[in-house]
Amino acid sequence: MEDAPGPDRLRAWDELVRSVPLSDVTQLSAWARLREQAGYHPLYVFVEKGDHLAGGAQILMRQVAGLGPVAYLSNGPLVSPVVGEPASAHDTLADAIAHLGRTRFRLFFVQPPDGATHTSEALLRRGFRPSDAGIAPTASLRLDLSVDEDELRRNLSKSLRQWTNRWESHGVAVRPSTAEDLPLLAELLAATSWRQGSTPLFGTAYLAVMHRELAGSGHLVGFIGEAAGRPVAMLLLTGCGGVLRGRFVGFSPSEEARRLNVPAAVDWTAIRWAKANGYRWYDFGGVRDQSLPLLLSRDLRNFDALPGPDRYKARFGGQLCHYPAPVELIRPAALRLTYELARRTTAGRAIVTHAKRLLRTGATARPPGD
Repeated sequence: MEDAPGPDRLRAWDELVRSVPLSDVTQLSAWARLREQAGYHPLYVFVEKGDHLAGGAQILMRQVAGLGPVAYLSNGPLVSPVVGEPASAHDTLADAIAHLGRTRFRLFFVQPPDGATHTSEALLRRGFRPSDAGIAPTASLRLDLSVDEDELRRNLSKSLRQWTNRWESHGVAVRPSTAEDLPLLAELLAATSWRQGSTPLFGTAYLAVMHRELAGSGHLVGFIGEAAGRPVAMLLLTGCGGVLRGRFVGFSPSEEARRLNVPAAVDWTAIRWAKANGYRWYDFGGVRDQSLPLLLSRDLRNFDALPGPDRYKARFGGQLCHYPAPVELIRPAALRLTYELARRTTAGRAIVTHAKRLLRTGATARPPGD
């Protein structure tokens, strides 16, 4: 375990993260620097084989007044795809993660990486339990970018296929975002949050750190959709492990943005950009649990019954993919019982929801006025 690895060590870790198919930026050291804005600090678990880094995990932890140390591990642990005897590395990491959960943290949530169901099973055998805390989506819609663009277009809904030939003539344009656009991105993101009845979680300052840490290394890209020259939609995506993932989306409540399908123009541009830049997959960033039965049925006639955001994503024709089951360890037993009892009442659930929000954003990550 290492609290402060040196620069060479972190570079080796970042190279390993990038080498793992379907990995996520949340395991990059740059993400840890971003999460410092919310009061988190990284703790690393590394496994070596000879002189080489074979695997590891970046755990983010923070102190919570009246509770103690809490932590989460997002999209980890990871094992190098070229390491020999990967099962041994996985077991070593599972042992180390379980030991930390039992000795160092009061609450510890783990979302294993894409495709790593064995990690969930290994941690369950070591005292963790299934988590329904909602720390991450359980499934997402993902496009296979190995097919040609014509097939990607054929997989769109009929109305979207028609729009791909109409956006330009209707004055819709999409351009990459830059650092100068960060206030605009924050404004469009906030507009969407207010419209959905929630307070914006992240403001310009947080987005600026994200851009500083990720954009220069090619792990962050943004797009802005304009109608008649006026910005009305935005999309921020992160890329790692061959996957470009939607991270933040926002659009104005204007009739123009809705009528001209500008958010879809932004996504279609991002999809084409991802394919042109060598990405294997385009991930829409999660779907709701209640949407899974309809999405599994693949019955397009019933897609109108999906919640709005998931109905929108389904129009692009992606494949449904399930993430490994998240797990958690809460100690001592009295705290676990209190947590369970709190979630059985309306007031208790509201407190838990508020606590999760604070843990996600931190005091400094919230926009002014929150």
